[in-house]
Amino acid sequence: MESFKRTLSNSEEKIYDFVFAHPDQVVKMTAKEIADASGVSAPTVVRFSKKIGYDSLTDFKIQLSTELQTSKIQTTNYNDVDPNDSFYSIKEKISSNAQISLNETTSLLDETAFSKAITLLEHADVLFSFGVGASALSAQDIVHKWSRIGKVVCQEHDLHILLPQLINCKQQAILLVVSNSGKTPELLYLAQAAQQAKIPIITLTQFGPNPLADLATVSLQTARPTESINRSAATTSLLSQFLVIDTLFYLFISHFPHYQEAITTSRELIHDFNQWH
Repeated sequence: MESFKRTLSNSEEKIYDFVFAHPDQVVKMTAKEIADASGVSAPTVVRFSKKIGYDSLTDFKIQLSTELQTSKIQTTNYNDVDPNDSFYSIKEKISSNAQISLNETTSLLDETAFSKAITLLEHADVLFSFGVGASALSAQDIVHKWSRIGKVVCQEHDLHILLPQLINCKQQAILLVVSNSGKTPELLYLAQAAQQAKIPIITLTQFGPNPLADLATVSLQTARPTESINRSAATTSLLSQFLVIDTLFYLFISHFPHYQEAITTSRELIHDFNQWH
C-alpha cells in the first residue's frame, strides 16, 4: 500500500490515511463503513483495493488481517538520497532502502506461481531472456545461471534478431521477460508475438496489475520500489529482480537435484580456465 502512495488520487489518499491509521478497525468494516470513515464513496474503496493489487476488498482485508497477526505492518522508513549527503549517510540510506525492498519482495513471493514457472522451465529446451535498460542486467543474470546447468539460453539486445529466433524455434521454447514497470513497449510487442505463437511466457515485473503481467503464462513480481528521486539508474528494483531470479533458480535445483552435477562441472571448468589463464 505504501509503494502505491505516489499514484493515488485525492480520494484514494483519504482511504490510505484511514487504513494506515486504523488497520485493526478496517479488517472488520464493510466498504460503506470504510467509505464513510474516509469521506469517500463505497465504489472508491473497492477500486482502491483493486488498484493496489487485490481482486476484491475482501481479499485485501484478509491479507491485512494476516499481516496484523504476524506483526508485519510497519512504516517502510524509505530515505531519499540528498545531493549534499555525507558518505556515511549515503551508504546507510542505500543499505536500508535495499533491505526494505528485499524484505517486501520476499513477503510477496508466491509458491504456487514459482511451482508453475519451474514446471515450464523443466520442459523447455530453449530459454529466451529479454529486458531493456537496467532490466537487461537481470535478463543477463538469467543467462548466466541457467546456462550453467546445461539449458540453452538466448539473449539478444535487438528485437530484429530475437523475434525471428523465438518465433521460428523448432524446439520447446519459453520466453522470460523482465520489466520493472511492466509497460515497456518492446517487451509488450515481444510477449504478444510469443503469445500468438503459443510460447509460454514468464514475466518479472513490479507488484500490481500491468499489461505485461496480463500477457504472462506465469507472473512473478517484486515489491514496487520507492526509488530515489536523485537516482541515476534503477537500484532497489534491480536488487529485487535479482532476488526473484535467484529464488527461482535455486528452487529449480532443489526440485531437480541432478542439475547440481552440471553446476559442479561448470564450476570446475571455470576454475581450470582461471588457473590456466
